[in-house]
Amino acid sequence: MIERKPELTEAFQQWVLSNIPMLNYMQLSFDSFNEQGLVMSCPLEPNINDKGTGFGGSIGTLATICGWTYTTIHAKAAIANPEAMIVEQSMSFKAPVTGSFKAICSSKIPDDFYQRLQEGRSGKLNLEIFIQSEGVEAATYKGFYIARAKS
Repeated sequence: MIERKPELTEAFQQWVLSNIPMLNYMQLSFDSFNEQGLVMSCPLEPNINDKGTGFGGSIGTLATICGWTYTTIHAKAAIANPEAMIVEQSMSFKAPVTGSFKAICSSKIPDDFYQRLQEGRSGKLNLEIFIQSEGVEAATYKGFYIARAKS
């Protein structure tokens, strides 16, 4: 089994932003990726609602793309040309987003994720992502993702 180290490259970040234009309008940024997990963020201003707080659709989009990115980065460590997709998701809102907000994914990758991909099967991930704003946990997102080789 060949296993490479997952990494968030500049080329991948640019590919994501050029292929999902909405993320540019949201002013999404890729903040960090390391052994602690992935952090992505957005400013409040382009993602504001009529109440002056974060728009739920933008918050949900940030959580979804964070999980998709996390899945894709790890899939790229196992196979050359993966595709990832969301299968199921749920989100609980706990507090209003009153400033810039970030998504944090530090879910553990199951041992069989890489193996399944290398065997030509779908890798499966259940991810939990926390949305924070101004030091407060604003939402919790749970998503089920799969990754597989592009056909």
